Amino acid sequence: MAGSVNRRHAQGAPHLHACPRRRSAALLVACSLLLFALTFAPARAAGDFRYPIAADPEHLNPFRSTTVATRTVLIQVYEPLVTFDPQTGGLKPELAERWEVSEDGLTYTFHLRKGVRFHQVPGVVYDDPEVTAEDWIWSFEMFLSGDTAISEHPEYLEAVKGARAFTAGEADRVEGVRALDPYTLEVTLEEPNHRFLFDLINVYVVPREAYEQLGSRFSQVPVGTGPFLFHEWLRDDHITLVKNPDYWEPGLPKLDSITYVNVPDATTQLFQYRQDALHVLLDFPTGQVAALRQEFADEYVEIPGLNLRYLGFKWTSGPFKDNRALRLAVAHALDQETIWNVLMEGARFPAHQGVLPPAMPAADVEGYRYDPELARQYLAEAGYPNGQGLEPITYYYFASAAAEPYHAAIQAMLAEVGIPIVLRSEDNTTYWTRVGDDDVHLFLSGWSADFLDPSEVFNYLFYQGRDDTNYSNPEVDALIARATTITDDAERNALYRQIHQMILEDVPVVPLSYSKVMALVKPYVKDFFLSPAGAYRVPMKYVALER
Repeated sequence: MAGSVNRRHAQGAPHLHACPRRRSAALLVACSLLLFALTFAPARAAGDFRYPIAADPEHLNPFRSTTVATRTVLIQVYEPLVTFDPQTGGLKPELAERWEVSEDGLTYTFHLRKGVRFHQVPGVVYDDPEVTAEDWIWSFEMFLSGDTAISEHPEYLEAVKGARAFTAGEADRVEGVRALDPYTLEVTLEEPNHRFLFDLINVYVVPREAYEQLGSRFSQVPVGTGPFLFHEWLRDDHITLVKNPDYWEPGLPKLDSITYVNVPDATTQLFQYRQDALHVLLDFPTGQVAALRQEFADEYVEIPGLNLRYLGFKWTSGPFKDNRALRLAVAHALDQETIWNVLMEGARFPAHQGVLPPAMPAADVEGYRYDPELARQYLAEAGYPNGQGLEPITYYYFASAAAEPYHAAIQAMLAEVGIPIVLRSEDNTTYWTRVGDDDVHLFLSGWSADFLDPSEVFNYLFYQGRDDTNYSNPEVDALIARATTITDDAERNALYRQIHQMILEDVPVVPLSYSKVMALVKPYVKDFFLSPAGAYRVPMKYVALER
């Protein structure tokens, strides 16, 4: 989810970042599981695992963890009730050892593990460090609170009865959550919601005592229940976590520590990997992807990712407003195969299946094929035969020297069919401030899903004008809302396929590519998992070093 995790928009150019990538059709089938593991012999060795991050976290506050760097660290310190199963791609118990769902799909009863303790850290005194249902309730309400909310769209948690009233300040507690006893939690929803358990993955259990006693230091000293404890943070250099000796899961973690090394430059990261100063490589230098795949054939791993990159059209202003033919002309003018397989060395998968990453249900629909002659026909239908009368359109994107050939190729392909484009790059901060403005009519953007469900794309990019395109179709909105309440997988996915077709018919965006998750991993690193959702989903508690 590079870039902002709450919005999960791709804040960075389509450079050769390793976290969101994919590979061949064979791998696409073989790696359709949510997570892929490098698992060899039983791993018991300890050690310090050195893992690169491209930038420092903004902070380490779990209630406001909005960047990949922040989440990458926090997922090792904090834990939710349920989490991803790295073997199956489904869900598995975490702090809840089991749960039941009522027949009407409204009430979830979670049975918490007994004996799970919050981290013992200087400056925090607990009445009782054992995790209880009340700890989860307090944490959940903090995630919903306006002062601490993790998401600019907190409604992803508002399936819970009374959550909206609490978020709006109309209630002191969330009506739908209660502790039946210290180890039993009951959560009641407003209506059935098939993604509710997945959404709980982002709700960590946080100790109230740590939040209150540490005060402003809480954002720098995370305290949770996870397999690793915070040790130190040297800004712009590294963050170190150490093994939690009281972790509840026997035999885990296997490592003594994790050192997150700040290495923003891909060339430097490669150098450190060659020197054994890093145990994984996640950022591939521009122009070296193919060579590194060959050189490190036994250490190279890639799986399908969950990131979509796209061209967005402003739906409410400018030349693309109410001009579907012009939008289709752009869609059919772009040769994604050449861009991604030749120009960008196979760094991402060309987009052929619409707006959903191919591993998702309902992704199997035909997208916009490359057809310059068809693009010219649509351009004429739009009122601009051979481009006559069409004023140059400014194309906004986030600055990256590595990606300039990519943007130049887009400009040239559009010019070939008669669509004049002016390139305009902006630094990331300026870009994400500007992209929602009415005078930005054509722009590059991206979105990273957290799990394999179409709602992760539809609900955020195409629902009620939420995205920077301002796209809104009341019929699509109604179907998206309806789909969320359908608990039968086959019925829901059939509806999602219909929604997908309707979105492609409207052409609010042009899908450009789907991500690959790529990495080089030292051969003595065991049980290291790659996540299609990105680097911040990698569970380090299984990792071991066996030299």
